[in-house]
Amino acid sequence: MTGVLGAQVSIPDVKTLSDSQVSELRDLVCEHLVVVIPSQTLTAQQQAEFSLRWGQAGVVPFIEPSPDHPNVIRVLKEASDGNAFNFGGSWHSDFSFQPEPPAFTMLHAIDIPPYGGDTLWSSLVAAYNSLDQDNRDKCASLTAIHTARDAYSTKMQSLHSGLSSMTIICDDTADDWQRHPLVCVHPETGKNILFYNRAYVRDLEGLDDSEKGTFLEWLYSHTTEARFTCRHRWSNGDLAIWDNRSAQHYALNDYTGFRRELHRTTVAGTRPRMQ
Repeated sequence: MTGVLGAQVSIPDVKTLSDSQVSELRDLVCEHLVVVIPSQTLTAQQQAEFSLRWGQAGVVPFIEPSPDHPNVIRVLKEASDGNAFNFGGSWHSDFSFQPEPPAFTMLHAIDIPPYGGDTLWSSLVAAYNSLDQDNRDKCASLTAIHTARDAYSTKMQSLHSGLSSMTIICDDTADDWQRHPLVCVHPETGKNILFYNRAYVRDLEGLDDSEKGTFLEWLYSHTTEARFTCRHRWSNGDLAIWDNRSAQHYALNDYTGFRRELHRTTVAGTRPRMQ
C-alpha cells in the first residue's frame, strides 16, 4: 500500500484458510503491519471464530459488544448522529492502557458511506528506525504511562453518548494506569517499536518534568508524520487486520449524514517488553 507499511492480499474466503495459510497470513501482517483483504462475507459469529484462530479474544472494557456475539464490537455511527464523536477518532493503539494490550485487531466493513470514513495507520517500527542514535538512547531509557482517563473516565460519557447505536459506559477504572517501555521489542519479529500513542500515553518516567510536555508533543508529531503512514478507503466487505503492537491508527470523521458500520474483534497479546 505504501513503501513503509500496508499490503492488500487477495483471498476468496478467509473462512476456508488452512492452519498453515492462517500462519502465513499472520506473518504477512507482522511484516506489513496492516493487511487489507477485500470482498469478505462474515457474520459476527464467523469473524469471531476466525479471530480465535489467531489467539484468545482480547478483553474489551467500557464498550458493550454486539448482541450477535460477545467478542465482537459494532463500530457504528448512524446517519442521524450528525457531528458526534467518531469511535477511534484519534491516533491510538487499541487498549494500550491494559497490562497486556491486544496483539491484533480485525475490522470488517459492513456498511460504508459513499465517501469519507477512511482509516489511517502509522508504523511505529519506521518511527523508531528513523531516530538518530541520541534519541534512540533517550527513548530506550523512558517508561510510558498509559491510561484511559481522557478517553473513558466518567467525564467523557457525554462524548460517547452521542453515538446512538453504540453503548459505551465510562467509569472510574479508566483512571488506572499501566507502565510500558517506550521502546519495545516485537515478540514475533524481534523489531524495535516506539510504543507511543497520544490517546493513552499521559506521562513519561525517566524524564525531568520540565521536558515532559515538549517531548510528548514531539513524540506525537514524530510518530504521525505522513512518511510513516498509509490510508485506506473502505469498501463493503473489506477485512483489515493489523498488528496493534507496532502500528497506531486513526478513523476519520468526515462523513456526517451517512451511516458507517464495521465489526471489530481483537486478539489477546502479551505484556510489552524492553529491548
